[in-house]
Amino acid sequence: MKKATFVYNPRDIKPKYPHPWRQPGGKTFNSKSIAFEPGEGQVIFRREFACPAGAQVRVRATALGIFELYINGSRVGHDTPEGRVYDELKPTWTDYRSRVFEYEYDITGSVKDSNVLVAVVSPGWWSGRISFGFYGFLSCAFCGEIELKYPDGREEILGDGWKTTIGGAVRRADIWDGEYYDARCPDPTADPEKFDWTDALPFTEATCRIVRLVGEPIRRRKDLERAPQSAVVYLGNEENGSDYGRIHVIRKRVGAGCEAGVLAAGESLILDFGQNIVGRPRLRVKARRGAVIRGYFAEMLNDSGLALRGNDGPEGSLYIKNYRSALARLVYVAAGDGKECYVPLHTFYGFRYLELTADADIEILEVAGEVITSVLRETGHIETDNPEVNRLLSNIIWGLRGNYLSVPTDCPQRDERLGWSGDTQIFCGAASYFCDVSAFLKKWLGDARDSQAGEGGAYCDVIPRVFAGRNNGNAAWGDAGLIVAYRLWLMYRDRDTISEHYSSMEEYMRYLEQFGLEGPNIAYGDWLNYETTDKRYIAICYYAADAELMARFSRILGKPEREAYYAGLRRRIEEHFAEKYIRDGELTEKTQTAYLLALKFNLLPGDMRAKAIKALERKIIDNNYTLSTGFVGTGILNQTLSEVGLDKLCYSLLLQTADPSWLYSVRQGATTIWERWNSYTHERGFGDVNMNSFNHYAYGAVAEWMFSRMAGISPNPGAPGFERFILCPRPDTRSEGEIPAGQRRVGRVYARYDSARGRIESGWKFERGGFTYRFVIPAGTRARVELPVCGGGAIRINDVAFTPAELGSLVSGGILTFELGAGSYTIRES
Repeated sequence: MKKATFVYNPRDIKPKYPHPWRQPGGKTFNSKSIAFEPGEGQVIFRREFACPAGAQVRVRATALGIFELYINGSRVGHDTPEGRVYDELKPTWTDYRSRVFEYEYDITGSVKDSNVLVAVVSPGWWSGRISFGFYGFLSCAFCGEIELKYPDGREEILGDGWKTTIGGAVRRADIWDGEYYDARCPDPTADPEKFDWTDALPFTEATCRIVRLVGEPIRRRKDLERAPQSAVVYLGNEENGSDYGRIHVIRKRVGAGCEAGVLAAGESLILDFGQNIVGRPRLRVKARRGAVIRGYFAEMLNDSGLALRGNDGPEGSLYIKNYRSALARLVYVAAGDGKECYVPLHTFYGFRYLELTADADIEILEVAGEVITSVLRETGHIETDNPEVNRLLSNIIWGLRGNYLSVPTDCPQRDERLGWSGDTQIFCGAASYFCDVSAFLKKWLGDARDSQAGEGGAYCDVIPRVFAGRNNGNAAWGDAGLIVAYRLWLMYRDRDTISEHYSSMEEYMRYLEQFGLEGPNIAYGDWLNYETTDKRYIAICYYAADAELMARFSRILGKPEREAYYAGLRRRIEEHFAEKYIRDGELTEKTQTAYLLALKFNLLPGDMRAKAIKALERKIIDNNYTLSTGFVGTGILNQTLSEVGLDKLCYSLLLQTADPSWLYSVRQGATTIWERWNSYTHERGFGDVNMNSFNHYAYGAVAEWMFSRMAGISPNPGAPGFERFILCPRPDTRSEGEIPAGQRRVGRVYARYDSARGRIESGWKFERGGFTYRFVIPAGTRARVELPVCGGGAIRINDVAFTPAELGSLVSGGILTFELGAGSYTIRES
């Protein structure tokens, strides 16, 4: 901003607890019995200005709260050859103590002689329920200026003169609770005389810097839009011998246009979009003036009406209790002027199912599920000959799309939707293959730095910070501030981010020093585990990893003294670990996660490493080839197993279908990754409603292994950024006797990754008579190929035959290793 400062409406006074159904310390669960009533509207700011012919006009704006801009009644966006593109939920989420993002638009094509610019501001992350009152439930504020460049070269900036009122069609808006929109309300552009305008006053509570947008905006992805797959109309309930009964179905339709038709007053329409998505519905309806249309959202349907199975309503109805106190509602009051279209712009929903009902007969013309996300450029794709594994991959990327929304959140639907840093570091490796996360995670690291304010150097467990007085910097959560930075280095060779972030990371390491060699706080441990690992053990392991990363960062930045310091710290932590957790040549902690951490972070002396690998292998086999890990262990499970040579075991875990496993939830009907392996089961129903998200990406971390080991597209730590990289596919070479009952070998894998240096392709398949591996190395790059020799036959590289004897110098430990430049290659082994 060049001239403007924040202004506010003095009538905009937020109650300390704006939603009485959720008081501090109370535990309330979503229910249709809780009313979602209209408020008095949102804060509106208005600026009139004249514009002579030929002038160029731009507007710059931001807000404390979510804002939408309208010029002469039209929504402001970016005009492109493909049409107008809108930034959603502006100015996105940051630590509002520190910074807020400015948006700039060219509105030249929308102006005339006399103009009205309007901003509508709702509480959003600033003062909505999701803020937890961290900023004090303060008034919404707006900052905007209009820049005019006249044909004669003069420039004028209009940064003051804003008028303000409260009202408009958006009667209530909250990220958790939804939006109430009354289309009958007057428009502040067309009907200014119907509002009580006053001068906007300076908002002195604002302490943040206004900066240009960092990272990715939130945008609607038209290519991901979902149409309903089925539509069920019901009226009331009927008995089925259960606690709640079942819905009384009047009619059911499937396929394109199934939602269209007349919905009578009192009837309810349940739409299934076939996929758990994050965004909002788009409604096109015809209704009489004043008709009230209500929408309810859910990820699942009640399966039986039995309370014993966790149902919260009749069979076939929406299961909404897992949203906890988040109402997640939509209310639209019709204007009654023919065909009406409505899209809520001040909230978002996580849902697969939408229920609509009205107090008058309405005609539904269309309902669509619009997907909004910060995942704007997808870079990776992987597929196999196993449909369930492909469904798992689809679930992972849909979870990524839904939870990478301004910040990497844990879940997108309930009264949480927070940037838990542990989830972020666990999943960032997988995310960096599926999409370009360079700008998105760089922005988040800025949020991480901001979170350290008042925390003695600790990175907060939730970023941006919302909890006051919380014990932050917990093991595997606070460490995300280093792990995410390293991922950006590995995938994009982003030295600038390491340089910018280095002092912050040193501040975090100084924070850890107060604990001696014991590592950070230990609130969470191996979250949601099936086998408990000592939390202090986890903390010391992560502290060792932190010290090693800091030594690497120091080396990258040419700081030899700091590198030596952190290398020495790493040695001391390793010695402390051995003193505390090694007895008679064995680990005292014997969980799967304990072995994984010690192996992943190289905390075992050479003579113990082989024993630990064997012990870990035996634990998994004795556990019927199932994992017992929580968030921490699962995040490194298959990756670590492959690093220590247990590739076959990785496939047995990947293809396991018993609880707990990745394919178990697939078989229970999952379309995204769930918070719990058994969030829902056909056998027992719903899991613990207190914490039962059906879109929770952390366990999708296995996709990193699927890209880097199963398909073999791996960054080279010695030459990051994929200018030089490694192709190290690990095919499923399990023999008949090594494959657990009920599984079959993966016979084909193909992956592509659009790296910072170009598209890499890698695919292998077993076929009659041999094994084929095809790969593409992009121009200007080189790759080290590390390919297991599957048999003892001849090997052909681009149809040139080599015998094993001729390749003998290139084979070590059963791995054929050589280096190649750009090109397309085929290796066949008979």
